[in-house]
Amino acid sequence: MQAQRALLNFTESEKKLGDRLLGIAMEIDRIEGYSEPHAIVMAVMAEKLAIQMGLHGSDLTALKYAALAHDLGERAMKRNYLLRPDAITWEETLDLWRHPILGEQAAAEIGLPRHSQLLIRWHHEWWNGLGYPDSLTGDSIPIGARILRLVDTWFALRSNRPHRPAFDEDEAVQMITDRAGLEMDPNLVRIFLIMHQEERNERRREPEAIIPGADTFTILTPEGLQTAVVPHEAADEPSEAIQQPAEKVKEMLEPEFDIAVRQPAETAQLVESDPQTQTPPEASEENERVSQSFEAEPVPETGETLPEQPAPDRNEG
Repeated sequence: MQAQRALLNFTESEKKLGDRLLGIAMEIDRIEGYSEPHAIVMAVMAEKLAIQMGLHGSDLTALKYAALAHDLGERAMKRNYLLRPDAITWEETLDLWRHPILGEQAAAEIGLPRHSQLLIRWHHEWWNGLGYPDSLTGDSIPIGARILRLVDTWFALRSNRPHRPAFDEDEAVQMITDRAGLEMDPNLVRIFLIMHQEERNERRREPEAIIPGADTFTILTPEGLQTAVVPHEAADEPSEAIQQPAEKVKEMLEPEFDIAVRQPAETAQLVESDPQTQTPPEASEENERVSQSFEAEPVPETGETLPEQPAPDRNEG
């Protein structure tokens, strides 16, 4: 537990809840069939990307908590189909779509801050509005939830799953690129790819112990686990949570599924302490090539036909 805590830079005031979440995260990883520390590495990746986007203080803490507990709803469900090697049925897919809402509720029960609860609820929202449970679009999805969507997908692609082997690094990069502007924030993808290329270059220079299936942002050096995380300073005051009118939860479950959690939940827009994102570090020539060659697929204008959303893969975010 001490090594994982070191990776996440928990402060003294965060350690008690953080340690509880670390234990929950390892339990959820087993439920989902991950052989690697999925939620823990997600939290490390999310923190590093969030710092590049200008998050700090309470926003950063809420994001780390949410990353560790993002699939808390699956812990409540305990569905055996998550470990099955064949494709899940449509009924099972509909059932699985409940887990962000169940996760939000479970997060409230264990005392996570409201920011974290909402990030858990919205970590399956898509940039183009075809996600769930609330069909949020673009910048209406809090930056923390957009970060979770990206790093969750990346880790899943790079991991062995019950129904398929891991994709190699180049394949995963291409798949993330293809989803920019559709599933994921295109600007966030651009910054992620630059950071990934820098880490990749570093690995070529100094091969070190890598957490299996999670090469990006998780290089561990002999000097200690602390080097895997960019240090940050907490803000003196937490950012505000501006309450907005509730939106009706997307009706995506069949009528026969009589589930109370389909009721609308109070929504809020998380306002980061610094709304201006930071410019990513100057990239090497190879990094600049990645950035310049990256062309995000534009979000269709109102009235255009959106591509049909595929049934979500239980094991890819």
